[in-house]
Amino acid sequence: MKHRFVTAVGATLLGISGLLAAGPPADAAASAPRSLSVYEHDDFEGRSAHLTGNDANFINNYWSGTGASINDNISSFRNQGDQRAVMYSDANYSGAAYSALAHSEDSDLTHNSHNPSNFDNVASSVRFVV
Repeated sequence: MKHRFVTAVGATLLGISGLLAAGPPADAAASAPRSLSVYEHDDFEGRSAHLTGNDANFINNYWSGTGASINDNISSFRNQGDQRAVMYSDANYSGAAYSALAHSEDSDLTHNSHNPSNFDNVASSVRFVV
């Protein structure tokens, strides 16, 4: 009798510890990193900046190591993140939209077939979406 009780308690504790170790399910949006590198010129040249979150207005975002704004000055990008990055031509996520798929790049925002045909030097805000 004592052996069965110990076995039952052990199995119960094992089950509880398994639940604690697993923890709550991860939120898909929270676990997908956001990583968009933008460049001043075509072919990923010139100054660069790195964006990791939604930004309603690029006016206060600057090229790395400078005081020059990236607003309306982006000509190429690399989206290294797991989320789609939607860049907008106007602040507050409005105007024409360019959808940059996860793990994608565009070396020349002047010529596009599935997005606005010319998004060169237009972007003013970005929103990351799953």
